[in-house]
Amino acid sequence: MVGERQNEVMNTSLNIAKKPHPAAYALHRQMLAVQRTMSAATVEQSMRASRWANAWYRLVQRKLDELQQAPRYLH
Repeated sequence: MVGERQNEVMNTSLNIAKKPHPAAYALHRQMLAVQRTMSAATVEQSMRASRWANAWYRLVQRKLDELQQAPRYLH
């Protein structure tokens, strides 16, 4: 079992996952923050999660604006 686990750790370089686009990552984090806002147990938790959701929303918008302004290249 230990040898099998060691082989798994050693072979992780073969399973490289592509990172999500920064805008997609920010949108996902915003969605999680909104879910935390709606499921918060206290008003304080809800307000904190709401602030995070707002911050992620602003980041999503900034990333989308950057994408829109980025030059397009034809391949």
